[in-house]
Order: sequence, then C-alpha cells, then structure tokens
Amino acid sequence: MVIMFTPERTRELFAKSSAIIEGHFVGTNGKHFSVYVAKDRATRLTSVTSELCQGIAERFAGNDIDAVVAPAKGGLPLSQWTAHHLTRLRPDRPEVLALYSEHEDKVLVEVKKGDRPIIVELAFDHTIKIKEGEMIFLRRPTFVLKRGFEKDVRGKRVLEVEDILTTGGSAARTAQAIVEAGGILVGLGVLANGGGVTAFNVGVDRLEALMDIGQKLFSEEECARIGLCAQGTPVNTEFGHGAAFLARKTHNR
Repeated sequence: MVIMFTPERTRELFAKSSAIIEGHFVGTNGKHFSVYVAKDRATRLTSVTSELCQGIAERFAGNDIDAVVAPAKGGLPLSQWTAHHLTRLRPDRPEVLALYSEHEDKVLVEVKKGDRPIIVELAFDHTIKIKEGEMIFLRRPTFVLKRGFEKDVRGKRVLEVEDILTTGGSAARTAQAIVEAGGILVGLGVLANGGGVTAFNVGVDRLEALMDIGQKLFSEEECARIGLCAQGTPVNTEFGHGAAFLARKTHNR
C-alpha cells in the first residue's frame, strides 16, 4: 500500500538539511520574498533527495510514466531519483528514463583560428577582448531538449519535475519544450510551491506540490513601499540573487 507523502514530512526533511531559511531574498525574476528554500542543501543528501522524490513518484505512480524531465542543473537529482522510484513502484513496466532540459545557447561572437582578436563592448558598460579560439555565448531563457532527449520523449508519457516554484517560469518553459518535442505531458511534480503558482500558469493539466509555502511576493517597487525593503530588512546576498540586486542598485546611483 502506498502511503501519501505529507507536507509535514516534507518540511521535516527540509529542516533536517537546513534548507528553509528566513530573511529577505530576491528571486531570479526580481521578486522579493521572506522564505527561501535552499534546495541544494536538501539535494546534497541522497537520503533526503530519495525520500522527497519518492513522494513525487507516489503521486504519479498510476499514470504510466515513460520519462521524467527536469530543468538543468538544479533539477537533475530530482529527475534521476523520481525516475528510479517510478520504476520501482511499477515493476511491470519498462524502466523510466531520467532526462533534462537545458538553456539554449547562441554564439554571438567567435574568433576562429588565424583571426585577429577583437574588442566587444557589452551591454553593462564593460568591454572584453576575445582572442583566437574563444567565443561569447548568449544564453537564452528558453529551455530545449538536447542530446537526443527530444526523441526519447516523442509520443511518450512524460512527467516534469522541479524543485521550487516561485513564478513557475523555468517549469513553464520546460513544459513547452516537452510538448514541442512531441511528448505527452502528464503533469508537474515539485518539492515546494513558493509563489501560489497554478497548473494553468505553467501550462500543465496537473500540478502536485509536496509542500506549499504561504508567502507574499513583492515587486521591487512594492518592496520599497510596503515590503521588506520598507521595513529595513537587509537583503540576503548568500542565497538567491540579492548580491546582483544590490550591485545594480549601487551602479545606478
């Protein structure tokens, strides 16, 4: 008999790995919030990662999943362990594949062998010298399936997994990559929903979160007026994108 994984157990595992941190944080999308889940602290412990992913696998055990896809890099352990537990829960079916999506890179500047070095002026008021054999990449925010993974999902029932949802941006882009590759997207399983993200927001029919983090997200302007900035709470520069936020604020003065 499968025992449904509870939010309380999820919080216990996060606490065990010191993954829940309170303070003033800035996310990748610029939103400010008060509770940060340091998922890397949790996933460095294989016992914790395994149990969390078992919780996700249990919720989708009856959906005949063929492959699990997670956005790289943070989602890689989740893809592996969730696929492992889905295979274990359904021994009558073929082994579930563990795959991942990646950012799409585009070469902006390349200096080939024999070419003279060139000077490139970057958007953030900085220049850099590109020498022979070097290149500059533009990392696009979109996610794609590479390495033949697009063939692995075509016509297959796919489960997407993600660590923490704040706005759901990377989850939505990975979902789009799966569908564009011809995969049948069954749903999305996440460790924690930290921003009230819905299935509709990320483009899936079903969203399962092991735990919901009830907190308000503030835009930069809102935070300055009524949020943590207004309260004088220092921005955490160790976790999230607080350091980049403060550097930009200093540069713009």
